[in-house]
Amino acid sequence: MAGKVVVSDTNIWIDLYRGGLLYMVFQLDHRFVTTDFVLRELQRPDGQELVGLGLGIEALSGVEVLSLYELRSSLGNSSLADVSCYFLAKERNWTLLTGDGSLRRSGHQGQLDVRGVLWILDQLYDTKLVSGGALADSLETMLENGARLPAGECQRRIKAWRC
Repeated sequence: MAGKVVVSDTNIWIDLYRGGLLYMVFQLDHRFVTTDFVLRELQRPDGQELVGLGLGIEALSGVEVLSLYELRSSLGNSSLADVSCYFLAKERNWTLLTGDGSLRRSGHQGQLDVRGVLWILDQLYDTKLVSGGALADSLETMLENGARLPAGECQRRIKAWRC
């Protein structure tokens, strides 16, 4: 598999943390990056722990940060962390990894390659890094802890992974 550079927002790391999959994600053949805006938001999991696991931090220049405020208005998204991920993915032609509905819509409208946590789980399964049963348990734990994921897609995966 050819690895992608994947720009991740805050909620992706929270969901993966709650599902107990942080360590395994960095075994995938992708380069995971985020912005310093997201790094500052991360508390559980701790952003520095993620950096230690392999998360790259892309700093934005002063000019780029100024453009975030303008972009925030045009996207209608109040989170500078989310807007910074959109900006980075758009400017560098990287994949946007998010679970935020507004950010996903903006990404699709901006013709970005937009993925979510279910894409990550599918890859963990396809590469056999995590067993189906363990992924089903992780996904259920994410849902129990408030992950906002499409119910039908989740149930389909849980059922398939348990077989």
